[in-house]
Amino acid sequence: MPTITSPATVLVTGANGYIGLWVVLELLAQGYTVRGAVRSASKVDVLAALVARKQPEAKDRFKGYVVPDITAPGAFDEAVKGADGVIHTASPVSPPIDDPEAYIRPAVEGTVGILESALKTDVRRIVIVSSIASIASGTVAPPGVYTEEQWNEQAIMTVEEQGKDAPRIIKYNASKALAERAAWAFPEKHKTEAKYDLCMINPSWVFGPLADDTLPSPAALPATPSHFYNMLFAADRPAALHDREPRCLNYVDVRDVTEMLIRALEVLEAGGERIIANTQAVKWEEWQLNLLPSLETVDPTTATQHSPHVFYANDQSKRIFGIKLRTVRDTFKDAVEDFRSRGWLKHLEA
Repeated sequence: MPTITSPATVLVTGANGYIGLWVVLELLAQGYTVRGAVRSASKVDVLAALVARKQPEAKDRFKGYVVPDITAPGAFDEAVKGADGVIHTASPVSPPIDDPEAYIRPAVEGTVGILESALKTDVRRIVIVSSIASIASGTVAPPGVYTEEQWNEQAIMTVEEQGKDAPRIIKYNASKALAERAAWAFPEKHKTEAKYDLCMINPSWVFGPLADDTLPSPAALPATPSHFYNMLFAADRPAALHDREPRCLNYVDVRDVTEMLIRALEVLEAGGERIIANTQAVKWEEWQLNLLPSLETVDPTTATQHSPHVFYANDQSKRIFGIKLRTVRDTFKDAVEDFRSRGWLKHLEA
């Protein structure tokens, strides 16, 4: 499939999300025309105002679209017309109920829906944000190195066997794996119709600064930056570092994910590939090493020592994209500066 380059038109779903907003702004900065799909007209207005404020020279190259329910048939038909490429970051909200289908059905339908809408267009490549959760469940998988060749059969099997009694996180992980499988199966089933190919980006925990300057407080943070803030900076954070979960996690900087998503549109070799977006495995103590003075007492000799753990290999992202991933220090420093500039660290500085 031919690759996509600026000034092509790209549809970004979930355009006001943590990752999606970074993608919108970076695409505009690189000269692309961007369509941003969000769930309501009021969110279109907020997003358009943010774009005009942050990228005034590019505001005429941005247009917002309302997609209230990404699982509805034809949800993206209007937004995707005339687009050259798609970066699909949107994810349905699963209600906190026991039925596994409440997780799985919206995840599958929300992913397949964009592929169905794109069948009717000249879209050349669709990049989908999946997750390392579709590869392995980091909290229960045996320690070791996991690659793009692996699938989270363990989560799928657990949900099949335990149904509504399966842990909530395992239901979520199974939904990500099944949604991704459905995505890969779709163009195979529609070979004679699909003019596009796929690239799947599978991020680990995504941390780093926020592109959204409208958030009123830490309570409004998206899921992963909220966890980062709550574990390290919140007034009611767990007292001991070893009580903060998960003890060891794989992470990637949001700006590196953004770069990979855009490069996935542009790099020919990315077509048909599943690519892990991950920097390294890290403990909460290791983040603290970069904060002086530290909020907690940290032994630098043990902070970077790891017991056996899960690691999601990043060789493929480096090979295909030639990306130089930001370090723990880079991500931490910029996130702290962002939180400080918003006044969210005053209780610590006092």
